[in-house]
Amino acid sequence: TGWRPCSTVVGDGPAPASMAATQATNRLPKDYFYDVETIRRPIDEDAELPANALELYHSFAFESGRRYNVHPLDEMTLIFAAGNVVHLYDIVTHRQTYIHGIDGRGIGAVTVHPSRKYFAVGEKGDSPNVYIYEYPSLRLYRVLRKGTEQVYAALAFSSGGKTLASVGSYPDYMLTVWDWEQEAVILRNKAFSQDVYSVSFAPSSDEILITAGMGHIRFWRMANTFTG
Repeated sequence: TGWRPCSTVVGDGPAPASMAATQATNRLPKDYFYDVETIRRPIDEDAELPANALELYHSFAFESGRRYNVHPLDEMTLIFAAGNVVHLYDIVTHRQTYIHGIDGRGIGAVTVHPSRKYFAVGEKGDSPNVYIYEYPSLRLYRVLRKGTEQVYAALAFSSGGKTLASVGSYPDYMLTVWDWEQEAVILRNKAFSQDVYSVSFAPSSDEILITAGMGHIRFWRMANTFTG
């Protein structure tokens, strides 16, 4: 099974004719969680102060230029990213809970699972990861590796919640569809040759994806061939 673009608006030439697909060989138990500190990368090995020398007391940050950055987690809680911190903001009490980035270079994108029981954080750095957290426990549930080279630009769960789509930024602009619960790549293809701002699944089908960005809108459909 593979993905092929079924339509492109203002594209940049023929779409790629091949896409890699892999399957998980070992299945992860549903009750498996990670210890964040065992996988956290050092922010700067040459820094004069260790990363735990200071504690974040309060953040006034909000990046108004960041696309698709604010999502509801429940009736009282919003999630958004600013800098290297994911913010969970209670709209009633105005209190915030913080999740620091693990890869150390900032947060690229966030999105929320349809069930509101999980949220995904795509980071920045050298070969950054997508981290899936359980809500409201905020325990690290899954880690998706090698989906892009430098930055995740956009993330989206399918309407059924079984799959997650990610898009990388420069230099690879890689579109990846994940079986996120098993940390497995289902499908992968270059999304475009310029910035991609968004990715989403069609509300009526988990087999149709839409990517959009600089000079293009592209529609993707799952197919049994790599032509088209």
